[in-house]
Amino acid sequence: MAVANTQQKVEIAVPGTVDSVFDAVMSVVNGGKYKSIEPQPLLKMVSFRSGASMMTWGQRWMVQVVRGADGQANVTATVTPRNGGQQLDAARIAKIANEFYQNVATTVTAES
Repeated sequence: MAVANTQQKVEIAVPGTVDSVFDAVMSVVNGGKYKSIEPQPLLKMVSFRSGASMMTWGQRWMVQVVRGADGQANVTATVTPRNGGQQLDAARIAKIANEFYQNVATTVTAES
């Protein structure tokens, strides 16, 4: 049986400067249930992992904020299951990535 690679890359545009959006990303990460947080401020990038739960071994995240062609800050998250092949993780990753982006957007709006 072949094991699918369920890595997902999700990108959204967030109103604000790259610096303010990266600050919001760091605020969400530092305030969440994330572990092994490794920020790289010069690259506007952070990597971290989410913990295991009853349904999953957790995920590895790499999030970067860059300026898009339209001038807005773009947040790109690459999320990979920690065990490399959980079939059910695709839907879970989509759900937690959406929650992460909602938290970032709310934080940027609150800080504006």
